[in-house]
Amino acid sequence: MKKIIKIILVALLMSIALTGCNKEESDLNKALGTKEMTVTPTKITREKAASDRKSIVKVEVKVENNTTKAIGIGAGNFTLKDEDNKVYEIYGMKADSLGQEVKAKEETTGYIYFEIPASLEKAWMSYTFQLGQEPVAEWLLPFPSK
Repeated sequence: MKKIIKIILVALLMSIALTGCNKEESDLNKALGTKEMTVTPTKITREKAASDRKSIVKVEVKVENNTTKAIGIGAGNFTLKDEDNKVYEIYGMKADSLGQEVKAKEETTGYIYFEIPASLEKAWMSYTFQLGQEPVAEWLLPFPSK
């Protein structure tokens, strides 16, 4: 009887482990945020930087205002962190960078730029509703190859 229980337990643990290994390592297109604002990263592209050891990652995000009043959001609400906990701040402000007021019950799309090492394959992007507070959402984002 004990052998049967051990066999069942081992089989159960292996099935759980294998299920975890099959999880896709991407949170792209996952809508997260707060009750006020929902953010969805929808597309990631990699651009060439001035140095061959660096890349510029461009993350397209869709932002939905779920409230009855206008709310501002900008690229400064986002940070990027690699597996070694190194934080990458936003890289410059371009004309298409996220940074506007979103009217009540409306949505907008914008871009967030980060300068990262060319060898970085994935990182965690976090969204903070108000600057100086803890992040309210995080996504694991895989970066396309060069």
